[in-house]
Amino acid sequence: MTKNSIRYPAEWEKQSATWLAFPHNKKNWYGERGEKIRWFYVELIRNITQFQPVNVLLPGKNFLTDEEKSALADRPFPANFIVMKTNDIWIRDYGPFFLQKSTKNGPQKIIAETCFNAWGAKFPPWGLDNAIPQKIAEKTKCPLTTSVPYIFEGGAIEVNGDGLGITTEDCLVGKNRNDSKDLKKVVKALCKAFGLKDLLVLPHGLHGDHTDGHIDNVARFVAKDKVVMCMTENKKSPNAPILSEAKYIIENWLKRHYESAQVDTLPLPPQRVLDDGQILPASYMNYIYVNGGLIFPKYKSPNDAKAKAYFESVYPDRKVIGIDCHTVIEEGGSLHCMSKHESE
Repeated sequence: MTKNSIRYPAEWEKQSATWLAFPHNKKNWYGERGEKIRWFYVELIRNITQFQPVNVLLPGKNFLTDEEKSALADRPFPANFIVMKTNDIWIRDYGPFFLQKSTKNGPQKIIAETCFNAWGAKFPPWGLDNAIPQKIAEKTKCPLTTSVPYIFEGGAIEVNGDGLGITTEDCLVGKNRNDSKDLKKVVKALCKAFGLKDLLVLPHGLHGDHTDGHIDNVARFVAKDKVVMCMTENKKSPNAPILSEAKYIIENWLKRHYESAQVDTLPLPPQRVLDDGQILPASYMNYIYVNGGLIFPKYKSPNDAKAKAYFESVYPDRKVIGIDCHTVIEEGGSLHCMSKHESE
């Protein structure tokens, strides 16, 4: 990094911890569903703590049951429980961005934040969530150096650690988001905040994604010059034209930056349709990195095995683990949406 420059590390780089917000919102997680999501989180925490520490936000001091505490005791890495009130679990979107700033003494960890309003004011309230970056900065004593004055979520950006990023236009501007006339200003502000030299703006994300189309359901960098993205062979799917266009755009853009550019594809899992017609945007792109591992969502589909084989081929030195995400996808998200990585 050059003097006083900012870098947003790639997610596969060394991490200090994973941040989670334990589910408690009874509007979404109630009855048997509420019990299932709690134990889903216990399983997720157990998997992550094979590799690195986890910092878990809780709504109160005695929120976990004795059985849950027992299941999370004596792990290879600690699960640290922090009382910090939230509205919901999607800390990827409202949590802090952990960045690196170059100094004469080497890289310094800093925090940036954006404005969060629950994906265009769709799911109030969100005040507690929007305050989380400041609270985590105070808790970790990591300086919060940048507040981007625009609506934007963490799941809406994917970076390669080498100055490139990808997002979608529907997450930048739109109803209850930023004004369409400010698109260039928003892109410029994000590039400055995250130290990006180029931010690719795709037209759309997955059909049915109530985040307005986060990139973490569409395409992810697996190396600085390689992207993996979801694809469907179902020509009748509303996602077919969206993904075909995205692949064409990404390929041409990436080739301008790297001669070795490559775009791989993985098939979408079956897209469940609820009784009210809502499509649940399941995607293997919603995976997370941990030190020495990769955890991806499974959906009881034959394509689960294809996803596992792909990740193992790309990362032969990482342990690849699949977790069934049927419960959490009912609220429209998955592993990446519910977690925030803290880079070293």
